[in-house]
Amino acid sequence: MHRYLRTLPIEKIWGIGAQTTAYLAKNRIRTALEFAKLSERWIQQHLTKPFYEIWQELRGISVLPLETKEKETYQSVQKFKTFSPPSNDRGFVFSQLPKNIENACMKIRRYHLVAGSAICLLRTQDFRDVGLEISFSRPTAFSHEVIHALRPLFDQLFSPMLQYRSTGVMLGKLHEDGNLQLNLFDPPLHIEMFQRIYHTIDTLRGRYGKHTVFLGSSLVAQTFTQHVGERGDAPERKGLMFKGETSRRRLDISMFVGEVK
Repeated sequence: MHRYLRTLPIEKIWGIGAQTTAYLAKNRIRTALEFAKLSERWIQQHLTKPFYEIWQELRGISVLPLETKEKETYQSVQKFKTFSPPSNDRGFVFSQLPKNIENACMKIRRYHLVAGSAICLLRTQDFRDVGLEISFSRPTAFSHEVIHALRPLFDQLFSPMLQYRSTGVMLGKLHEDGNLQLNLFDPPLHIEMFQRIYHTIDTLRGRYGKHTVFLGSSLVAQTFTQHVGERGDAPERKGLMFKGETSRRRLDISMFVGEVK
């Protein structure tokens, strides 16, 4: 096994993306074997839980169960997005968070779930993560309620002295939305109204695209290119669409865009 890991580039490991590959390369970690030989303390100090689980798997410790069918339920849902260049602009960085929240809430509504808690996550330019958790007085799958609850947490975590590269949200304590218990301060008609609104929004998204309708708090993130510079350069194929294709729904075929001489 170690002979195979010695020749396996770190970026070929499932779950390790381009940004983590670059970070590991700065620490002279370029192969799966070099990653597996790292100490547990180093992994826990410099990386997050998913990478700790990958590290365990590479060392022969089974922690990720084998799924042979499509997932039907979740204990938690996490959405984490990187943007470049890094920024210390409070408004810009915050606008990235509602976009993640909308994506996470969209997913749990698809599975008819509601969340009892949420974690607000920020990642700095040097890959340091900070986060705060909050429990809701009533489980919810409404994006605007989660955004309203996490805004004070974001303000506590954010420092204008630091450059940020990612924002994220984790929705936890998930359960089916069929047994929703209201308290004395929850107006039933108000909740039913938003259930109808979000059902309509999800229907429009399913028909016309994921971000056809979005909240104003994520406007900057929705209109800003996720990555500026070389990393944001789109391949020519993305600008050449067949009939019926959209920016999010494409035929999985190659297209030659060069010149034949």
